[in-house]
Amino acid sequence: MTTPAHEIRLGQRHTDDAEPIRGPGQWQLLFNIPRIQRNPLAYLAFCARRYGDLVAFKAGDQPAYFVNSPSAVKHILQDNHRNYTKDTIQYRQLASITGRGLLTSDGDEWLSHRRLMQPAFHPRRMEAMSDGITRATADLIDEWRTRLGNATQVVLDIDAEMLRLALRIAGLTLFSIDLGREAPRLTQAVLVALDHIVHRASNFLALPDHIPTPRNRRFHRALATLDETVDELIAARRAGTHQPNDLLAALLNARDAETSQELSKQAIRDEVLTLLIAGHETSASALTWTWHLLSRHPHIQKALKQEIIRVIGARPVHFTDLPHLTFCRHVIDEALRLYPPAWLITRRTVDSDRLDGHAIPAGAIVIISPYILHRHPTFWHDADRFAPQRFEEEWPRHAYIPFGNGPRVCIGQHFALIETLFIVASIAQHFCFEPAEHRTVSATPLVTLRPRVGRRFGLRVQMKLCPA
Repeated sequence: MTTPAHEIRLGQRHTDDAEPIRGPGQWQLLFNIPRIQRNPLAYLAFCARRYGDLVAFKAGDQPAYFVNSPSAVKHILQDNHRNYTKDTIQYRQLASITGRGLLTSDGDEWLSHRRLMQPAFHPRRMEAMSDGITRATADLIDEWRTRLGNATQVVLDIDAEMLRLALRIAGLTLFSIDLGREAPRLTQAVLVALDHIVHRASNFLALPDHIPTPRNRRFHRALATLDETVDELIAARRAGTHQPNDLLAALLNARDAETSQELSKQAIRDEVLTLLIAGHETSASALTWTWHLLSRHPHIQKALKQEIIRVIGARPVHFTDLPHLTFCRHVIDEALRLYPPAWLITRRTVDSDRLDGHAIPAGAIVIISPYILHRHPTFWHDADRFAPQRFEEEWPRHAYIPFGNGPRVCIGQHFALIETLFIVASIAQHFCFEPAEHRTVSATPLVTLRPRVGRRFGLRVQMKLCPA
């Protein structure tokens, strides 16, 4: 069969290569730029269906590859991870907000900071962190009860509610500070800043940040708000007499093993801001999509409620209950499969390599999408269906990477799962949710997956008390 004129086959033949890597031709790629900008997830899904698990893109002199096989993903993120750096436009744009924090740094800098912060996320520290999660969740439940009053139900923007809750928990658990009053201002600043970098990454003609366009001015105001918050947080800790044993203390007290130098002010700022943003934005996204799926599947919501009654009854949820809430955990696992907050992972090759038998040159961009991988029909039966029970069986490990994989797996993975499980169990113990509108909710790929209905971001649900 001949190759259509609008397609290409990239890569030199090697005697052990099966077929050169297929992909859209350069002109076809250029023609599809508006489509890619509108919905990169849809375009990646199209490419996976048409070309297979390894897709070649070529725009100008920059080779790029979309990788959608578990074996190649494992090789990139785990087996040969040192050959794949974060020197990509995705992480360069993120660095315009977070600087050289864990999310964007590489090499020795990343490794030393990872080792410094890892003890703060050890499972043994969950008990110390649990007070903040319990307090913030209980306060939200009380607030919702007050808001409900004598009404049968109220409409909530559950996305905004989860952002507010997750930010408060991040402040209490990581930095021993209550950001509850600041939450609306800070979450708005985070969303504006993240929206800005998505705009810049997807619009090649976007004007530089220093030009005072309305969009750029909004970005700089948002960044100033975040910087001021971090500066105030650090200054208050240095001036205070109470010195909690938290992540902020680890950063402030850190010393270089060779020089005994403290971390620079910039390094501390970058790590605090990275964890403040990543520590609440991704958790909020996971929670929002969990409530969305439960509201659209009442039989699963009912089964979840039945497990909570059986395991906990009417008393408050305690962290010792969480290992026994197996169906609740499967609900969250399935929500993370369908809507992984970190929908895109990019890397650049240092040296040439081979992926699934194909040659990949040095300097190439490699694209992985957990969203597409999690819906791969070979590894997930009826992949678009919300079916928590699928996690009762073994699943393909490297076809499920909501927190990444390998040495750079999310440092807060365990914390995020415990936090999400506690929040879902606690809220589902008291409230039930239904859709507030029956229009299609789309997953919009920004820095994380955000829900959108029509032109409006957010997710409206009807909340009511759920009888015991």
